[in-house]
Parts: sequence; structure tokens; C-alpha cells
Amino acid sequence: MRYYRIEIDGGKTVFTSYANGQNIRGALQVELDIPVAPFHSPGNAGAFVKVWGIPLSMISQAHDLAFKAIKVYGGFQKGLPLANPKQSGLLVQGYISQAFGNWQGTDMSLDLIISPGVPPEGNAAAVPPKNLSLNWKKGQNASDAIKSTLQTAYPGMTVKVNLNGNLVAPEDSPGIYTGVKALADYLFAASKSIINRPDYHGAQIAMDGNTINVTDKPNTTVKQIAFNDLIGQPTWIAPLTIAFKCAMRADVTIGDQVTMPKTLITNTQRAQSALINQTAAQQGTFIITSIHHYGNFRQHDAYSWVTEFNAVATNVQGTTP
Repeated sequence: MRYYRIEIDGGKTVFTSYANGQNIRGALQVELDIPVAPFHSPGNAGAFVKVWGIPLSMISQAHDLAFKAIKVYGGFQKGLPLANPKQSGLLVQGYISQAFGNWQGTDMSLDLIISPGVPPEGNAAAVPPKNLSLNWKKGQNASDAIKSTLQTAYPGMTVKVNLNGNLVAPEDSPGIYTGVKALADYLFAASKSIINRPDYHGAQIAMDGNTINVTDKPNTTVKQIAFNDLIGQPTWIAPLTIAFKCAMRADVTIGDQVTMPKTLITNTQRAQSALINQTAAQQGTFIITSIHHYGNFRQHDAYSWVTEFNAVATNVQGTTP
């Protein structure tokens, strides 16, 4: 069965569809729109959660939820033949930047806008964006400088850095950046300039739950996407880049390598089809570059509780590098 769990302020407020090993038949209707992408990417936007059927008292107190920590879990629990509870898990963790209630007719709902990271301290509405100070010395590998910057700025989070050993500053490169997105934009452009190779994808900063990942290489473990995981047919959306949907899952993250099952992939004009041979079913290995979770808990069609992935081909039958 479809599964969600929303924890606000350390679990003081909880909405869930599954408890004590049982699916809750009367669980509240929930809508999810959760993009996950590196900070330098335009796809990195705030997540949105809407909960229907809340009491009037919660609408009147919605403002009190602003800047509270929030975790949203999703996926599937046991109940349907193809449901895989092992794929469910944390979809997004951050803080509520806006919270407001709506009352239309007999319908009451709570809307939550989620920003990544830890909640700002003090009077959140008056706190300016966090400044990040980078002290990247000439000849220093970026790993040490970036890790020091992020650990200082976000002491409550885990920072994992895995960057190319050749990513070394050609000169002293100090800087002050207004937030992690500004730092990510700089690091991505600087890394592409220093390691100027067509096959180098650039250094990226992304958040996974309470962890900040900084990397310019794929994860070493390769995960298999099964044929019955797919919802619909994958599509080439850009040169050597595909989009595919699975039943909602949290076990695949940005930078993971995945192997697709042998299947036809729909072609498009933007994919520059001269690079792709569609005469046979294709399979191969891809690197996940962005993720988007979509959910409408009580809508019946298969496309209403899915995760969409964008991925770049590394080794695919029928393609020309």
C-alpha cells in the first residue's frame, strides 16, 4: 500500500498512513511535490506538502509551524503484490519556510513549503541568509577547503566530500557566499574550469536527509532497476540523458549508478537521435542526476505515487558516445 509519514518539530506533530505494522485505512489525504537536485541545478526548488482533512484548530495555528524541522517519508508498505517496503524511506528533510491553512466549503487543508537544511536560529523571519566563508588556498585540494566551510556553517549536519584529487586551486581563491546555493554555483563552474574534460561532470553539492554530499564522481555501487519497478516507458530527453519513473522510492539518490532492464526507450527530438540506435531494446548503466517525488495519496492511477529520475548514460547498448 502507498505509505507516507510526516514528522514536524521532532515528531511533536505526525501524519502517517502506517503505524504498528498496519496500514491506516482512514489516513488523511496527502499531496507531495518533492524535487531533489544539486544546489547548482535549476531543479533544486523547495518541496511542497499538502495535508487534507485537518481540524480547524490546526489551520488557525498553522503560522506556529513556520521554521520547524520536518521530515517526510514515503514509498510503499506491504499490502500489494509488487509493493517493496525496502524501497521506502526519507524523501526530504529540512525546515518549514511557510505554513498556511485553507478552508473551502467543507474542505480544510494545511500547506507546507519545505526548504533544505537546518532551521535558522532566533527570530527566523529577520535572520539574513547564512554567509559561507571559503578559504581555498593555492595548491590545496578542494575537498579540505569545502569540508571545512560546510562543517563550520552547518554544525548539526554530516558533511561528506569525495572530489577528484586533481581539483586543486591554481591560485588563492577566498570568497564569501550567501548560502549553499551560491557556493554550489561557484564550485561547479570552478571545477569544470580546472578539470577541463568533456567527460567531467563537475563538482556538485546536494543534500540527502541530514547529510550534505559534495562529489564529482558517481557512487561505486550499481543498483538494478527491475522491469516491474518501472511506471511507463523511459524517454530520451537530451543527448545520452533519460527520464524514467518508478513506483515511489527513497533508496536511490543523486550520484547512484543504476542499471536499466532491457527495454525500449522512447525517443525525442531533444535527444539528438543520431546518437541513439532504436532498432533494438536497450539496457545499460546510468548515473542519477536529479530526482522528483510526486504523490497524490488517494488518486487511483499508477502515475499518482511515483519518483521520476533523470540520468546520464555511461554504458548503454545502442548509443554512440
